[in-house]
Amino acid sequence: MRRRVGANGENRDAEATARDPASAADSSGPADPSGPAEPSGPAGAARAAAALGDHVSTLARSARALHARLWSLAAGRHGPPAPALAHALGLAEQDALALASAAEAMLQALRADAGLAARLPLPWDAAADTAARPRLLVCEDDPDQRDAVVEALTGDYDVEALESGAATLLAAVAAPPDLLLMDLRVPGLDGLDVLAGLRAGAGTGDVPVILLSGHADDGTRVRALELGAVDVLQKPVSLRELRARIERALRLARSHSQLRAMAQTDVLTGLANLRAFRSRLDDEVRRARRYGTALTCLMADMDHLKPVNDELGHAAGDLALAAMADVLRTELRATDLGARYGGDEFVLLLPHTTASEGLVLAERVCARLREARLEVGGRPVPLRASFGVAELAAGPASESPGDLVRRADEALYAAKRAGRGQAVAHAGSRGLALPSGPALTA
Repeated sequence: MRRRVGANGENRDAEATARDPASAADSSGPADPSGPAEPSGPAGAARAAAALGDHVSTLARSARALHARLWSLAAGRHGPPAPALAHALGLAEQDALALASAAEAMLQALRADAGLAARLPLPWDAAADTAARPRLLVCEDDPDQRDAVVEALTGDYDVEALESGAATLLAAVAAPPDLLLMDLRVPGLDGLDVLAGLRAGAGTGDVPVILLSGHADDGTRVRALELGAVDVLQKPVSLRELRARIERALRLARSHSQLRAMAQTDVLTGLANLRAFRSRLDDEVRRARRYGTALTCLMADMDHLKPVNDELGHAAGDLALAAMADVLRTELRATDLGARYGGDEFVLLLPHTTASEGLVLAERVCARLREARLEVGGRPVPLRASFGVAELAAGPASESPGDLVRRADEALYAAKRAGRGQAVAHAGSRGLALPSGPALTA
């Protein structure tokens, strides 16, 4: 089981937490000696997991709401924030999302160890179940018009009505909607301010926005479209036309989301492709530098894949690559990234992970591959891989993202030379503590 990381960057052992759920429940404060004792076994784990889920949900909502309040304050006092401030706020939101994702992975591990996967729904499971019903935010300060729009749309959408721009921005950042329908002129932050705030956020940059206005001039309309509004409608607008415009915007958003996923996904393995990896690598290196946290890169290369292609055909080789990807996927946390680097090479990016912890993961994957069974045409196909591990060097801007990958690649070739089927850590990786087993130091 992988190590998890707390909110302050402190390393925590998820396996110990999962196996002693009572300690996780007690960590939030002293127990009431007069209260009933916590039940042990599955019942105790269920209670601990449920309590942890509530805390995780509250933490995620609070972190994103704080980001929205900061942006709202900056925009409300001085107009849209300067690019540097908007970028900083966007990074803050990314960190909040990464924290929530890590907490989710920890909760999933707790549930799995307690045998509760099928019996204890997560707080966000309900939202996933209703994903087929689009969620709309409607911001309109006129109560009669707001009520009319909400009544007309409630039959087909989950609609939340708001009166001000600041409240709308807070709600959208806390839980991004499928579409925002907003009056251009509302108290406080107007439609353009809210639109700019959404586009600056990491999790809201693609939310479709339709603006309504009774008297917008050409300059305002052009500005709204430049900021990314999908439509600017003149009031009064018929409800029939409004529904048609909403449906078109939702269809376009779904198409863009699918195209983006296709552009960032390797078709054969279902992992991220090289383009997505490079983009994420730059972000993670900046984040590690800013907070002084560990970041480790693993390069993996399948061993002896060429004989499989030569003897059984490239279709068999493709099946072997897909099987390798499946093993990698099961070992990654929600905050990790696995990508196909090219050919028979894979790359893993592990935030909040040291080189020694990366070696543990690599050795576990090696063991899983040795246990895997793949047959093609009745013939067994062995799965083996070599790994190179490198941790981001300490110090501000001491090496580029490309240098981190290069050192992992050098360690990979050292693993190949050492006999394959093993992991090697680059000698330049800080804080290296070698685990037991055939891991070596380059």
